[in-house]
Amino acid sequence: MRILCVYYSWKGHTAKVAERLADLLHVSPVRIEPAVESGMFGKAMKALLGMSSPIKPVKEDLSDIDVLVIASPVWAGKVPPYVNEYINRMSMCEGKRCYVLVEMGNSGADKAIGHLKGRLESKGMKFAGSTWTIEKDVDADMVYDHLISFAETIHGKKIVLV
Repeated sequence: MRILCVYYSWKGHTAKVAERLADLLHVSPVRIEPAVESGMFGKAMKALLGMSSPIKPVKEDLSDIDVLVIASPVWAGKVPPYVNEYINRMSMCEGKRCYVLVEMGNSGADKAIGHLKGRLESKGMKFAGSTWTIEKDVDADMVYDHLISFAETIHGKKIVLV
């Protein structure tokens, strides 16, 4: 099974969980990076309005993968504009399974996951599952067992750690 794990991270929490998940899945994570960094207010407003912002070139043609895992922070129940832009650019993704991991300060996972699910399904993808983490648990390094369970869901088999 060929898996692509992509993520956007602003403060590093989403990067930490996405990189750990990718390690469990035995893949290299791919970071979504803004083409130009804007201020927090501008990013937040675009997220609230469901808008996009330019990103640097990243793997967008999904013809050679079977499964997409997308990890995103949650901003007021929404996802950052860079994640929206990545989804806009995705091609050759029809019929592929997709999973979502959202990382948040406190709340908003259900809304963000629902948004991502709708966007990914509109691209023809088959939404197969989701999970979330909370910043304080990431900071305390208390999410590893949760990520193992999610990785097992994606792989469809038990992960044996050595």
